[in-house]
Amino acid sequence: MTFAHTLKQHSIDTWQKILSHRFVMELSSEILPLDKFVFYLRQDHYFLEEFSKFLHSAKQKTDDNKLKEWLDSLYLNTVNFEMEIQKQLLNSLGKSSSSPSNTANYEFFPCRTTLNYTSYLMNTSSNGTFSEIVSVMAPCPWTYLEIAQKLSKIPIRNEAYRKWVRFYSSTESHRQVTEIKGILDRLGEKIDEEYKAKMKNHFANACGYEYLFWEMAYNLSG
Repeated sequence: MTFAHTLKQHSIDTWQKILSHRFVMELSSEILPLDKFVFYLRQDHYFLEEFSKFLHSAKQKTDDNKLKEWLDSLYLNTVNFEMEIQKQLLNSLGKSSSSPSNTANYEFFPCRTTLNYTSYLMNTSSNGTFSEIVSVMAPCPWTYLEIAQKLSKIPIRNEAYRKWVRFYSSTESHRQVTEIKGILDRLGEKIDEEYKAKMKNHFANACGYEYLFWEMAYNLSG
């Protein structure tokens, strides 16, 4: 078993709860209320704004130019593609007068879970090693890919939900996750058991935040 998959197995119970979350299940069967999807998109857009800052900060923790280029690539993909697809989805949902995203003078407030998750990322980026940074950022794209791959096998007629699934199950998303798993494996070869334990702890905490994020989105608060 590779080190990346050792990290996953260490958090497998939470991992399975994420993949089978009621938000995901209701999206797959197209009974998820649109207001929950819009709420999720808005919270996740804020998350990605902070995540892009996290990626910039992470560059300061490595002298490896290839790793710096990798972080730059992730940053550009986050800003130019992932955040853009969110904007497109919100705009398309807002065209309907009955859509919950079409609200006048809407004022956004990040939820406690969103703030706690992003604060944890930034604290790890500021105070952790590069190995810890990679371990804390891995669960987000990795779980999203597995969710989307699972849902891509189901015919979804809702255009917004289908577009979301298509983006996160894309070849580019798969490539990014393959890269981050490869980096985790290489980092695992160079560190001792103490730092491996730290990586497992960060990976597990990030999985916990991912689960809480879906809980927040489903409950429209948290």
